[in-house]
Amino acid sequence: MTTRYRPGVLSRFLAWVDDLPYHGWWLFPLLYVLLFVWSHGIVWATGQVPFGSIHPVLAVGHFYAPYTLAAIALINRASERALSAFWPATGWPDEERETWRFWFVNSRAGYGLATLVVAAVVTVVAFLEAAPEAIGPGANRTVLFAAYVPSAFLGYWVVLLAFLHTLHQLRLVARIHREATAIDPFDRVSVYAFSYVTAMTGVAYVISGYYTLTLNSAFQAGNPIAIAVLAGVFVIGIACFFLPLWGIHERLVQEKQILVRDVELRLKRLSQEMYRRIDAGEFDGTKVVSDALAGVSDARKRIFEVPTWPWRPQVLSGFLSALLLPVAVYLLTRTIGSQLGP
Repeated sequence: MTTRYRPGVLSRFLAWVDDLPYHGWWLFPLLYVLLFVWSHGIVWATGQVPFGSIHPVLAVGHFYAPYTLAAIALINRASERALSAFWPATGWPDEERETWRFWFVNSRAGYGLATLVVAAVVTVVAFLEAAPEAIGPGANRTVLFAAYVPSAFLGYWVVLLAFLHTLHQLRLVARIHREATAIDPFDRVSVYAFSYVTAMTGVAYVISGYYTLTLNSAFQAGNPIAIAVLAGVFVIGIACFFLPLWGIHERLVQEKQILVRDVELRLKRLSQEMYRRIDAGEFDGTKVVSDALAGVSDARKRIFEVPTWPWRPQVLSGFLSALLLPVAVYLLTRTIGSQLGP
């Protein structure tokens, strides 16, 4: 990987947003409003829905592009903080940190046109495969297509770009864990640093998936393209949290094994010295060895208690809750509904 490269279209856009007042966070809800005005302006003007009424599929579909852009911007900031926290574990000079920061917030150029074409094809196919009840009975599909295209196309395009950016970012997480030279199992600040990034990334995808299941399910029904994208979102979300951290888990296991081996050797030598003094009748000198044995035994206990999974328990539990709680709520409501129903 070279020191610098041309950032991709998503990274350049987010850099431009970040230079706006208040880091441009207001732009994401504004984008939703603009997409809403475009789509509903068309269906209101053509009489597809009464003026002031909301077309549910269109309104729900505007969520994806603004949400994904905001999520990537937030994760980029988290990755910068994680890099600063992890840097002491790299063992590298401080002047290299800016290069790594650049890599973490900028994915490479070269995929914009290809993803644009794919997004355009997926947009058209997804609309053509949509169930009639999702579009609306008796609706003019040509008019709805004009209202639907900008939001859907932008959403699919941004999601594709975000996926490539996520892949780039999480590969960097795995790489920096693999190449760091000063990892200390006792330095939990550094060890836990990137778990927040991977958790945020995974949760961002999971939220998008559950949003689709709960609020946009009508559009997914019988739509193979939309269903495939939805399934991929959940798989990616889970993989984002666990896979990039596997490398540092293995590094921590190795480092812990080295510490355990060292402390066991010291205990063995101290035990042998204790036996030698006892056998020689040097009882006055056994206290020094006994104190040393106690100290090394305490160190051994602390080493055995050092975890090798690179996340705090609350981070793992929070991610699992975000993943499983909606499923539990859904199953519970279905169960209650079936019990109360006729």
